[in-house]
Amino acid sequence: MNRPYVYRGRKIPGIYQRCTAKCGPDKCAQHRWQYEIELPPGPDGTRQRDVKGGFETAREALDARAEVLREFKAGNRPLDPKLTLGEWLPKWLAARVERGELRDGTVEDYQDSITRFLIPRLGHMKLVELRAAHITAAYDAMRRDRVAEIKAAEEINAQRRAEAQAKNKVKHSGRPRVPRLVRVPRTLGPHTMRRIHNTLSGALKSATRAGLIPRNPAPDAELPKVVMPKVKVWTAEQLGTFLDAIEGQRLYPLYHLAAFAGMRRGELCGISWDDVDLDHGRIVVAWQITDKSYRNARRAEKEGKRGRYRSKPKTRAGEDRIVDLDDVSVNVLREWRETQDRERREWGKAYATPPDEGGPLVFTREDGRPLDPKVTHLKFVRLVKEAGLSHLKLHGLRHMNISLQLEAGVSETIIAMRVGHTSPELIRSTYGHLIGTIGKRAAEATAALIPLKRKAEEPKIKKAS
Repeated sequence: MNRPYVYRGRKIPGIYQRCTAKCGPDKCAQHRWQYEIELPPGPDGTRQRDVKGGFETAREALDARAEVLREFKAGNRPLDPKLTLGEWLPKWLAARVERGELRDGTVEDYQDSITRFLIPRLGHMKLVELRAAHITAAYDAMRRDRVAEIKAAEEINAQRRAEAQAKNKVKHSGRPRVPRLVRVPRTLGPHTMRRIHNTLSGALKSATRAGLIPRNPAPDAELPKVVMPKVKVWTAEQLGTFLDAIEGQRLYPLYHLAAFAGMRRGELCGISWDDVDLDHGRIVVAWQITDKSYRNARRAEKEGKRGRYRSKPKTRAGEDRIVDLDDVSVNVLREWRETQDRERREWGKAYATPPDEGGPLVFTREDGRPLDPKVTHLKFVRLVKEAGLSHLKLHGLRHMNISLQLEAGVSETIIAMRVGHTSPELIRSTYGHLIGTIGKRAAEATAALIPLKRKAEEPKIKKAS
């Protein structure tokens, strides 16, 4: 039996005591007051009802109910106070995928962050109760757990190595025992934590805009400091030595273009002849083939399906950008096209057709099939070793191109546009130590604008007395 709150002979809706038949007919000092309020339905049409009790007086319950209404009208009241982070994250990701806002690689990264890290640690928490301290504590726990996993895996491997070594000391006719090692997880470094945090921050930002929470607590969480590593590259002379040493290799044109155009490995593997204009010396970067997309396409083909090798470039800044080519690179690509045409004639009908809608690939295997980006990288590393040069990854040729553009005096803005970086600031922070003589030239050019008589005079050396 609910006893309503009566004020000056009028029943006030939503304020009552939940009494029993044992309570008096006029007044009850045993049960506390509570309020009830029916709000408009939530975004998915679910009923929004707020009930709260424990108030000493009816006036306290009435004031609390009025505060809820004020917050709702001001937009500060969450639409679904019971919604948990574990429920919201999959909804948020699915909605963004449906709207076509995310690239395939980004979807995989978000999904990995959500399923492996965020939901196990924070999924049980209600959105309205989530605070920066909870997020920071979860991040710390993630790193501690990973350290413990690494230690456990290393201990298992050490034990199995010892067991195999002990068995091999005993004479036997079979092959030497090889320990069956378990995979040692990688550490959760600052960049991985930043990726997880960006996923959570984006989801909570959308929740704020949707009125599910009053503010986003993610920006206030503590993250490990990210220190951008200093890029190490060859000198221009070393690059020239390498390219001269590998001339005649089948993939020489790909490695030449990596150094002279600064394109990413996936972009080089995914270029289409439809996007190459040798008459005007330019390439439109419209596609890429990544390790993931290559593996997924191969898996699909084994299942009898059509594999989709190519996807859009890594960033929107890199998509459909124009890369102008020098005359040497244009001639290298012309010669390569003749080589590819000859291979196509030799293979005849067995020559592979374009794997998807992107058009004929520029760089392929001899039979026309797409290149494996990983194999392309490993072959580059082997050629570097054979040339007797210091170790460099294939991505290092992209760094070489950027550093040489800086050395040539090209502005960071132009470089960012050519290589598909999101901002000139990224060029400056990552490659600033490679500027070389640019600073000296800038100092001389600035000094030349100042009219001083001292410029024409010889330095005055004060003689010692």
